[in-house]
Amino acid sequence: MMKRAVFSLILMIFTISFAGCSGMKPLPGEELILSARDNYASLDSARVEVRNDVTGEVEQTFTFKYDEKDVMIYSYIGDSEGVHLRQYNNGREQFTDENGVITALTVTDRDFTAYSRDVKYPMADKGMILFYKAGVIAEQSSVQEMNFLYHPGPVTWVHHEYDVSKIASEYSGAGELTAFSVDYHFDSDGNLLDFSENADVTEDGKAVSYRYLISISDINSVKKVENVVDISNLGS
Repeated sequence: MMKRAVFSLILMIFTISFAGCSGMKPLPGEELILSARDNYASLDSARVEVRNDVTGEVEQTFTFKYDEKDVMIYSYIGDSEGVHLRQYNNGREQFTDENGVITALTVTDRDFTAYSRDVKYPMADKGMILFYKAGVIAEQSSVQEMNFLYHPGPVTWVHHEYDVSKIASEYSGAGELTAFSVDYHFDSDGNLLDFSENADVTEDGKAVSYRYLISISDINSVKKVENVVDISNLGS
């Protein structure tokens, strides 16, 4: 993943425990979110884009598919604040380009990791769609039927406001996390269209907002995952 500190917040989904909280009442939109998470984890292939809504730039792109032996092939592209990362893994070899420094690993190397349907890369698992029930403030969360210019037809908008005190330990970025929320958009059939993660941080006494829109496309239609790392001069 990218080194940029804010990604430890926006994709902190990989470190937070998402075990269910027994005895808690269902949250607004919870059933829709849990279904979307299960559906995503069952996909054969997909493409994920993480767009910075403040700058309009796509900062992360993750593409994956499983081969006939259920081995995952994936590519990852990340660009932000001077850090440029490319990675490709086909279950036998992995190539990484970090700011122009290209490295290679094979299945015989100790640091190599292969992924599969049973051992998923984090961005291909259900945790990619953030839901931490114990951290959500139910009274400040809601479900509304809306119309959006960029989504045809009626959209179910689920808003979850988080208790910062319950998730701040997962934030390792600069400054202090002061607010965090997630907005999910579902179509009339209950399919997840996209979701956004929204964070307010105080850095050096100044209020800074981060807004990331995560969209999932090419669902079960990725034919080939291209190697995004230029290895033509590797080893030369």
